[in-house]
Amino acid sequence: MRRKAFWGLVLSLALLAAAMPAWAHHSFAVAFDRDKPVTVQAVVTEVKWENPHTLIYADVKDKDGKVEKWTFEGFPPGVLYRKGLRQDRLKPGGEVTLMGFRSRDGANFANLSLAVFPDGKSFCVQFPSGATAGASVQLPGSDAICGGTDTGQYR
Repeated sequence: MRRKAFWGLVLSLALLAAAMPAWAHHSFAVAFDRDKPVTVQAVVTEVKWENPHTLIYADVKDKDGKVEKWTFEGFPPGVLYRKGLRQDRLKPGGEVTLMGFRSRDGANFANLSLAVFPDGKSFCVQFPSGATAGASVQLPGSDAICGGTDTGQYR
């Protein structure tokens, strides 16, 4: 009986150890810098609606008119859908203003915090840390405001 308990414990610890990299994957601070907010006027080139994160690929013109390739990382498709963001809003060729926080390594890669569409509608994807449900909060480093609830909102 003790032998079964021992091997059960060993197996449990091995499974927990294997799952640890998945927990580490979800740290915002490892990949993105809250001190580097970014806002870009973009033309969507591709959207990958797949787990674990939706990826938005876009062309962005720099101040000299040169096109740069950017990638914005969002929540999984199911989460974005529940928050109200549908696939028909982010399609290749569509224009959108994207806001988020740039990657720590300075690459043209950012998380997705806010999307503003040409019709004036905006979608708050995630609130800055410390925001409470129902509050209207200004995104750090910008004039953009997310408000309403913590489940995302079209305005």
